[in-house]
Amino acid sequence: MLPIYSAELVPTDFALKLRPAFIASMMALVLLVVGKFAIRDWWGAVSLIFVILMGLFVLSGPYRVNASSALFFCVLAVISGIFDIISCVLYFQHSKYKLFDPMASTMALLAQFVFLTSPLGLFVAGLVAYVIFADCRDNAAELLPLRGTGGMDYATALAIEASALQHQQQQGGGSGGGGGGAAGLAAGQQQRPVQGLVPFSGVGQRLDGSRSA
Repeated sequence: MLPIYSAELVPTDFALKLRPAFIASMMALVLLVVGKFAIRDWWGAVSLIFVILMGLFVLSGPYRVNASSALFFCVLAVISGIFDIISCVLYFQHSKYKLFDPMASTMALLAQFVFLTSPLGLFVAGLVAYVIFADCRDNAAELLPLRGTGGMDYATALAIEASALQHQQQQGGGSGGGGGGAAGLAAGQQQRPVQGLVPFSGVGQRLDGSRSA
């Protein structure tokens, strides 16, 4: 099950250095889309287009690299790569030409090249995306002051809230006068006995207007 990251992860210097490599992998996937359209692999081309669109989210955001989207891109790329491996195996099983057969036509050689390089390109792009995400995740604690209050995670916010509550309790215990009176009133309300259930002792009235004894 994938973890949900509501806060934006600040990319590290290493993750920013991997941005050109990720862009290069995206350009390779674009060339594979063109090749899939050339060999009339319509479904493979469309599915690869969706992977590329997901990759654009990795390059978006205020930090030039979106580490949270990189994780989802990695999962999508790996799944698409697995389906491309299955397509590659099925293609060579039903093809009458061997791998890079000299007797094969140009279109058949292009199809073999596309089916072989498509899962490889997807796995490489997914690996680069996962390295970006893993590096940002491992260094998230060091970059926490740079994230501001908007990117604060739940554990940090809970710790700050507990510290503020403890500070207020210490101030309330050290102050007298009104603070002591308020504390005594609260203690008196807590010590007040709870009244038991009192049975009904009135006169009952039926729907027809008559009264019961």
